[in-house]
Amino acid sequence: MVEEEISMASKVGRKNGRKEAGMGKQAEKESGKTGFWWKVYLVYAFLLVFAVAILVKMAQVIFVEGDELLALSDKQSLRYEETEAVRGNIYSADSSLLAVSVPLFNVRMDLHPSVVSNDTFFKYLRPLCDSLHALYPSKSKEQYRQYLLSARRAKKRSLLIKRDVSYMELSRMRTFPLFEKGQFRGGFIVEEYEDRRLPNGYLAQRTIGYYNEETKVGVGLERAYNSDLEGTNGLRLTQKVTGNLWRPIRSEDEVEPENGHDVITTIDIRIQDVAEAALKECMETNEAQHGCVVLMEVRTGKVVAIANLRKQPDGSYAEVMNYAVGEAVEPGSTFKLASTIAILEESHLDTSVKVPTGRLKYYSRWMNDSHREGWGELSFLEAFEKSSNVGISYLANEVFHNKQQRFVDYLCKMHLDRPLGLEIAGEGEPYIKNPSDKTWSGISLPWMSIGYEVQVTPMQILSLYNAVANNGKMLKPMFVQEIRRGSEVVRSFKPTVLVDKICSDRTLSTVQAMLQGVVERGTATNLRNPLYEVAAKTGTAQMNYGQRGSERMTYRASVVGYFPADNPRYSCIVMITNPQKNRIYGGSVAGPVFREIADKVFATLMKGGQDPQPRHLGMEDTYMAGGCAADIEEVYEGLGMESPQLEPTTFVRLRESIGGGKTFDEVGLMKDVLPNLAGMGLRDATYLLERYGLSVRIQGKGKVKRQEPRAGSPCRRGQTVWLYLG
Repeated sequence: MVEEEISMASKVGRKNGRKEAGMGKQAEKESGKTGFWWKVYLVYAFLLVFAVAILVKMAQVIFVEGDELLALSDKQSLRYEETEAVRGNIYSADSSLLAVSVPLFNVRMDLHPSVVSNDTFFKYLRPLCDSLHALYPSKSKEQYRQYLLSARRAKKRSLLIKRDVSYMELSRMRTFPLFEKGQFRGGFIVEEYEDRRLPNGYLAQRTIGYYNEETKVGVGLERAYNSDLEGTNGLRLTQKVTGNLWRPIRSEDEVEPENGHDVITTIDIRIQDVAEAALKECMETNEAQHGCVVLMEVRTGKVVAIANLRKQPDGSYAEVMNYAVGEAVEPGSTFKLASTIAILEESHLDTSVKVPTGRLKYYSRWMNDSHREGWGELSFLEAFEKSSNVGISYLANEVFHNKQQRFVDYLCKMHLDRPLGLEIAGEGEPYIKNPSDKTWSGISLPWMSIGYEVQVTPMQILSLYNAVANNGKMLKPMFVQEIRRGSEVVRSFKPTVLVDKICSDRTLSTVQAMLQGVVERGTATNLRNPLYEVAAKTGTAQMNYGQRGSERMTYRASVVGYFPADNPRYSCIVMITNPQKNRIYGGSVAGPVFREIADKVFATLMKGGQDPQPRHLGMEDTYMAGGCAADIEEVYEGLGMESPQLEPTTFVRLRESIGGGKTFDEVGLMKDVLPNLAGMGLRDATYLLERYGLSVRIQGKGKVKRQEPRAGSPCRRGQTVWLYLG
């Protein structure tokens, strides 16, 4: 019984256990289902939040940031590019082109199917290749075809067809098959730019110069007047295409460029050509290192011609530096004019005063003339004419020995201590030694007086001689006379006076006569011309005198002066550096260049008749010397000409007026002072001098050109006066 109960209890326990186990499994199953749905709900919630975030962001992009993003997109695919304005031209004084901007073009092609459809492309492919071959036969028709087919397969948006296309070539290309359809149907793209060219080759090349817009580097007039020449650039809208290339969207510009102004220079292309040819021949003949020449109008300072040449490694010559403007050098004997002016201004010496020549010692250093034996004792005038180093330095040392600063002050008064202020960049910096300098020594004064221990540019030396020709007024050299916009004058330039008077009239008349003497009897006799008179000075500067152990001496040869001497119109300087062929002197090396230019100018610009209108016979058409006024009146009456209304009892001299005509000046008669006899006939001049008990010596023929001693000098009975006729 007990056992049965136990058995029964066991059965009941197992049954209950199974029931409880079933209930646990059911609970677990229900619990698992609940966790799964929570996960599903979380995923749904996440997706919902993500979708809402996307919608919010889309709304923000569309309604808040849309305009900004669209602008950014356009900025990345569209941009404005500058279209260059056409640079203004540079003209010579006679309207010849010196520098001009030539339009050139790069031609490209857009071969994307969206621009040129397949039917259109293949229809016109062969005719287009035929036309390209006819214009540019360097490629065959088949080569052009393969080139275009390859680009078509690659869907090229900017295929280069040809660079540096001229306007005439571009006009022909616009008529080619397919190209004639334009940019948006035929894919024809044109890129324009300008190329700066010099129609006259190397003529005045360095003075004209150049300017690089990207680097802002330039020289000459191109740089000096860049703001006038460059104009104002325009704008055009471009679009980015394949290959990081940009092409114009429209054929016309959004903002049209404003072209630059034209620059009218003072250069005369006819004389410029003569100057460059003469200089080049001289350089080649003498195998010189470099050289320059400048021709300038006396009354205005206008530079009519300027040339600079330097020897290249291959032996040819080219314009690579503006030596006339930029090279400050020891000028040598051409500087003696400045020293002579200083001596005359300070001492009032007569040009007949005697000086030694040949060789002279200053402290421990010897000074030599070009002829070491010298010419014996010469007058101041003769020493200048023969370019005696010893003679000129002797007088400078005598006059300024105890007042050296006074000598330097005279040089500064002549504007030799500072630049001329030219508009062309790179003007050389002059150097005039001062007694306060550490390098000043006992030999500085005599050596400076003959053009050493100083440095000036050729243009500065020319300006000094031009001032002497211009009655003492020193002008700044002019390179440009007008700025124009078409035919309209935007700006004009007038002569700029640097020094009103470099010295007294008394000194001026003396040095003018001395410069004529250099040509008549001195070192520049090869400049003489029977048709017109020249006043000039030669110079031969030793360049390596301070270099020990130099195997060969090197020299700088120069000539500077003006013409016609009696009515100066033009001044000129020629400087040749390191000539070879055993020729070193200024007269023989640089002189022929000066002479050729002067002859050409006289033949074309002066004698050639720039005034073609017929004139009535007047005083300017007659050859007449000064003399007794009563005799001159009689001559005029005999010719049926209007009398100049002179006082019959006076003596007069004939001179050239500044305007180019002729006039009579009364000869002042004072017992103790020599009158000015220039322009008088020999008979009357001799009569006046002998009336004072003076002895007369004559050289030449014609009327009186110069006298020695000069006018205004004190005189005494029995004194000899030389009259130089011409």
